[in-house]
Amino acid sequence: MISFIRNASRGAMFLVSMAIIAMSVNVAHAKNIKKQNIVELITHTDSILVGTVSSKKDGFHQGLPYTEITLEVGQSLKGQHGPTYTFRQFGLIEPRSMGDGRVNLMVTPAGWPTYAKGEQVMLFLHKPASETGFQTTAGLTQGKFTIRGERIANGIDNDALFAGITFNGNLSKTHQDLVNQPGGSYAAEDFLSLIRMAVEENWIENGVMSDEK
Repeated sequence: MISFIRNASRGAMFLVSMAIIAMSVNVAHAKNIKKQNIVELITHTDSILVGTVSSKKDGFHQGLPYTEITLEVGQSLKGQHGPTYTFRQFGLIEPRSMGDGRVNLMVTPAGWPTYAKGEQVMLFLHKPASETGFQTTAGLTQGKFTIRGERIANGIDNDALFAGITFNGNLSKTHQDLVNQPGGSYAAEDFLSLIRMAVEENWIENGVMSDEK
């Protein structure tokens, strides 16, 4: 890693150094990140997408490592998107030989979401970073929901997803049962329909769904 930095240009060296610092901070942050409820996830996202991972690859942008994920979009619950959506997240898929004896070890930090081709997901994505364009999910693994059959769960098994939330209106029975569930996987269609309604009808802005934490 030292030789890698020494051989980089001044601009690239700065970016790589910042990446190393950011990676170290983010690893610690990922281990201690607070649990986010659904109001926080919706509020902190620029896009909410449901679809299938069609490809992933890694590379470098301005000296920074990334993994690029392409999603075949089935539903856009927040934001306007076409049939596919591609974004880049910090970190390589796996350590990469640089061809001169050096190995770049800057892989996706521990605690960040990872992706597999063919995986069905629901993603609560932050706005892309202004400098790099990199993008990841709100709450890291909390903002990536994996759909398996008819069930859906995020990286912490939906723990505390509805904690501290008040609904100032009448929910359907299926939605009320979902909200009352303390954790564990949800019925996927029920969860997707609740999020779709919350976004389309502006539940947060209109006070129908509020965070009491």
